[in-house]
Amino acid sequence: MDAPITRAEHEEFCRRMESENQRLADEDRRLGRRVSALEDTTKQMQALTTSVEKLAVNMENMIKIQTEQGNRIDELEQEDETASLGAEIERLVANVENARRTQEQQGRCLETLEARDGEKWRQVTGYIITAVISIILGVVFAHLGF
Repeated sequence: MDAPITRAEHEEFCRRMESENQRLADEDRRLGRRVSALEDTTKQMQALTTSVEKLAVNMENMIKIQTEQGNRIDELEQEDETASLGAEIERLVANVENARRTQEQQGRCLETLEARDGEKWRQVTGYIITAVISIILGVVFAHLGF
């Protein structure tokens, strides 16, 4: 050992260590909050995925209904009752048109939801990169004595 340290040097070292420990504890709390935010984002993404799955099921059901309606139109075309056939066709055309509009709306909603997932992912990635860089710079500055 070179030379013993003075009491003042020891106290200064203790103060610096306490300060560093407090900074690290603050950093841990901050990172804990960020992890909680990431967990919330993950839950939102899971809910979004569930919504998209429900949307896909609804679209499949709508396609089945449209197919059934198309079959009913074919059957009605073969019948001789032109008066009731015209009204039924108009009703079916209106239903198909409504279904088409609904599909377009759902498609736009789906595109919006998919874009939001990508945006959230880029945002989360940015936070993680910022945290890693901050930790590295903190360690470097601590090692340099700043």
